Amino acid sequence: MSAEAGAVFARVPRTAEELAALEASYRPFDGAGAWNGMHVDAPRWDRFAHLLSRRRAEAGADAWADTYDRLLRAAALDSSALDGLFPANPELTATVLGGAISEPSAIDDPVELVVECHRRALVLAGEAAAGGRGVDPNLMAVLQDVITEAQATYTVSTDRGEVVEVELPRRRYKPVSNYLPMPGGGLAVFAPAAVVAAEMARLDGELGSAAFGALHPAVQAAYAHYALTAIHPFADGNGRLARTVASIFLMRAAGVPLVVFAEQWPAYYQALRLATQDGDGQALADFICVAAMSVMDLAANLVARPAAGALAADLLARMTGPGDARTAVEEAARDEAARALIETLAIELREALFSPPRGVRIAITASRTLPAGHAEAAYRFAEGQTVIRAAVRATVPPGATPAAGAADLEFVALVSRQPGDILPVAIRETTTGELLEVPLDDVYPLVLEPAVLRTRLWVQRLAAEALSRIAPAAAGQ
Repeated sequence: MSAEAGAVFARVPRTAEELAALEASYRPFDGAGAWNGMHVDAPRWDRFAHLLSRRRAEAGADAWADTYDRLLRAAALDSSALDGLFPANPELTATVLGGAISEPSAIDDPVELVVECHRRALVLAGEAAAGGRGVDPNLMAVLQDVITEAQATYTVSTDRGEVVEVELPRRRYKPVSNYLPMPGGGLAVFAPAAVVAAEMARLDGELGSAAFGALHPAVQAAYAHYALTAIHPFADGNGRLARTVASIFLMRAAGVPLVVFAEQWPAYYQALRLATQDGDGQALADFICVAAMSVMDLAANLVARPAAGALAADLLARMTGPGDARTAVEEAARDEAARALIETLAIELREALFSPPRGVRIAITASRTLPAGHAEAAYRFAEGQTVIRAAVRATVPPGATPAAGAADLEFVALVSRQPGDILPVAIRETTTGELLEVPLDDVYPLVLEPAVLRTRLWVQRLAAEALSRIAPAAAGQ
């Protein structure tokens, strides 16, 4: 089952009167103007987007095409699992992002076919974004048709409480009203079947309005997702459709789709519930903004891996192998999260530098000694953290200049000083000044797979670049 929610009704309707009462409880979605006060950390968004744009330009079109395809496959895989079509598989998602799976392995396999249909819909969404096409009901109908192409039936509950499979209607809005049982009891109510066409026409007007055009792209994505969730226009595939449509606005602005990793699902469910049931659109805007910046960061590190040239790519292949309002408790949680993140980084760094090329020596140390002279304006050092240092050296013959074959990396864990920061935990690599920023939910109380993936790719790229700087000295041995 997907996480969509509307107004909540007490129980499954068993009579025509109860169905009428359920349909009457539908809460129409707000106009785009109601979302014009949503806050977005625009400077940080712009920084992530600029970095990705620069790395794309440096890497070239072929490298970006490969990275973009991986992102679409990962988005399709986790979005299809999010709709309950098969169990989540974080390891498979990581493998897809890592490039080990580039083509469908078994197109006749039902799971693979479902994912491939969703990927094709995301490709169409990307083409619409690149071409500047308006997001209208016709485009949404095409996307939904492609998304559900591999499905012949969908699951429904009868008025007797029985769960049955029925034929999936094609190329039309839902023929009967739908609802969703909530985990905590009650039903999420969507637009009655009789008003779907009118609600979709109203959504068309909102998405083409000046009020919508003035919203930040992350808020545009969140609003479109929220409105489609409230309407639930089709018999099935509405969750995948909402995430695909949201992706259009993210692709248009930053070049990346919406990816909701399995371990982010609880936060995603909560943000959707707050937006659709409690009228808190900021929660969904925050979630999508953070998710998009995280994917931008993933993409920037993925596409940069071959950017240092053939030598760095070869080295990388050998390395990777097969505030005031905040309480002391909240501050302690951020410190613990920062420590956990840098411990994860230490593991990934050792993995990345496990097998250096010939002529290179590496030493990785951990200490509590903070870097001398290093200061942060927007951050403070995490309490009780371990500073991770890696010294990468070429084995230089006697008489040679040692500095010609040296590269160092130094990582410190940071906590944001900014109240309400949506990415409050970070790691700085002090020699390059690069910063890895993550949301608290991704690293506290446990470090989740999205943070691990981002850390791994970041460290792999930095390690490859460090090795490439000393490779000429090492190659001379």
